[in-house]
Amino acid sequence: MAAPDRTSMPLRVALLVPAGGLVLIGFGVAVNARAAVMLLGGFAIAGAVARGVTPAARAFAVRSRAVDVAVLGVLGAALMLLGMTTPLG
Repeated sequence: MAAPDRTSMPLRVALLVPAGGLVLIGFGVAVNARAAVMLLGGFAIAGAVARGVTPAARAFAVRSRAVDVAVLGVLGAALMLLGMTTPLG
């Protein structure tokens, strides 16, 4: 079995993340909006952790790592709080 091609990994991620977002939106509409908001918040927090532990040589260099981690962490925490406190369907 051949090793995966690392040059195509960003393309795979760029295609899979929006597809996952559409599935999450469909889940929120069909099943439970509160659970969908909580999942989205969890994904944002997971993104903050992933950005924090990614080596600098392979990370995105548009913004600093601290800005990315802070923004994703605050967004994830706000979504989790929203999901826990509001009476969403």
